[in-house]
Amino acid sequence: MSTAASTTTAFEDNNDDLLKLLTDSWDTPLKDTIETSKWTRDYLTKLTSLPLDSLLHEPTELREEQAKAKRDAQQLAFRDYPCFLQAQTCRHQVEETLDGLDVHLGEFLSSVPELQKACEIFSQHAKEIKEERGKITRVLEHQNVLTDLLEIPQLMETCVWNGYYSEAMDLASHVHLLQVRYPLSIVKSIHQQVQSSSDLMLVQLISHLRKPIRLAAAMNVVGFLRRMDVFDSETELRMVFLRCRHDFLQQRLARIKRDMSEESRQRSSDAFEHLKKFIDVMREQMFEIGTQYISIFSNEQGSLLSDYMVHVIELIKTALDTYLPMIEDTSALTSLLTQLQYCGMSLGRIGLDFRNIFVHSFEEAVQPMILRWIDNATEDLVQKITKASHESTAPSAWMSSKITSQGSSSENRDEVKRHAFQPPMLLVGYPSLAIFTNGILSAFNALRLLPAISLYIPIQNHLEACFLEIGTALRQYCDQAASYMPDELTYLQSYSAAYVRCCLPYLKSCLVDGIYGNLLMPSAADEDMETLLETYLPIMKKEEEEQVLNDIAAENTVEVSAETDSDPSTL
Repeated sequence: MSTAASTTTAFEDNNDDLLKLLTDSWDTPLKDTIETSKWTRDYLTKLTSLPLDSLLHEPTELREEQAKAKRDAQQLAFRDYPCFLQAQTCRHQVEETLDGLDVHLGEFLSSVPELQKACEIFSQHAKEIKEERGKITRVLEHQNVLTDLLEIPQLMETCVWNGYYSEAMDLASHVHLLQVRYPLSIVKSIHQQVQSSSDLMLVQLISHLRKPIRLAAAMNVVGFLRRMDVFDSETELRMVFLRCRHDFLQQRLARIKRDMSEESRQRSSDAFEHLKKFIDVMREQMFEIGTQYISIFSNEQGSLLSDYMVHVIELIKTALDTYLPMIEDTSALTSLLTQLQYCGMSLGRIGLDFRNIFVHSFEEAVQPMILRWIDNATEDLVQKITKASHESTAPSAWMSSKITSQGSSSENRDEVKRHAFQPPMLLVGYPSLAIFTNGILSAFNALRLLPAISLYIPIQNHLEACFLEIGTALRQYCDQAASYMPDELTYLQSYSAAYVRCCLPYLKSCLVDGIYGNLLMPSAADEDMETLLETYLPIMKKEEEEQVLNDIAAENTVEVSAETDSDPSTL
């Protein structure tokens, strides 16, 4: 099988060589036609396969077939001559038609891209018009819904301005949900407008907390703020609440401060009135803030409220430190302290009792006032003694209006015994000592309204220093007068005795027993004064000295418990 195939292939190659040899001198078109014709190859194959006899007769047969074909063609041409003419005419017409068609087809092909582009543009425009028409159709179908949606910002603003905060929050939640579901530009625009109204609502709610507000309204406002969810935590919301209420407190305090001019701030009465109003406002606002905070934030955690109250108490402390030194009346200080005590007791119901915090401030305000009044009385007496010393004034001219005898002193003891803390009548005969005693008693009367235990030692020490200062000045005057006017020695002795043995024990008893209820403290001032004026003190018998001491003790103990609240009388 493979041998026959190879033989056929070799035979065909020989026919190709034979065909090339035969057509080598022919024209190119005819040569190409013959070479590419399958009939030519088949005929060459047939010729090469014929025997010699058949091959020799092949030219004759070909000539006969050619003659026959020529005769058939002549007969066909004669018989069908009109058809050939018609065919020729049709051929020419067809050629002309095809040429025209070719021209028109070229023009058509050149215009096809433009037509295609125009069709695409038309299709795009038609699509856009269709989409726009579909949108308009859907808008018409949902006109009422869209109208309601577009009116949400205006409705939201109306609700906010009219205080319908719950409805406004419902609208804001609805718009937020729409934005999540439909992230469209129109929905985003509506959400922005609604957010602006929400910001306005937040400002209004916070401003309500800066005004007078009741507990129920405050709870509603805080509830709305919680629902808005604009704060990071509950602690931040509590801080905002306290800050707003503190702003309202500051507004009320500023209103009080405006009512007080710069000149009036330096006056004691105006400072008292200012502090009185200040404490009233603080009491009212601290109680209100505390109760509202505890009621609104029931599950209180942390120390926000206590820290805030510490800050407010510091404000009270600052105000007291500023205005208390301006007040020169202890009764006014007592009134303010009592007012603060009631305030602390009231706040104690919510765990904000601060009554012990401000006592020291009042002590600091009272102490310099009492010491100043004691200094004034001391300075007046020292000036009188110093003036008499400089002018060499005789003791009889200023020390006493009369020499008080021992008998007259004894006659007055019975009267003194009947009235606790009454000034000794002996001092009436010594005007300068009487004036000094009245000055000290005035200071004691002021101290009696605020008898702080912590003031006892500094006042006692200061009073003893003043006594010693007077005693020193008196000793200098007595030394001078005794050297130049020995006949006036009796006046010097009586005055010194009245000062050391009557005036000083009485004033000390008023301080120790009348004000501080027999609060005994060790003191060596009596011995120092006795030693200082020993030269000018009359010598007393032991029985008389014991009697005087017993009389003084009796004066100090008669009805002390019943008379502690009564004023020490002045001469």
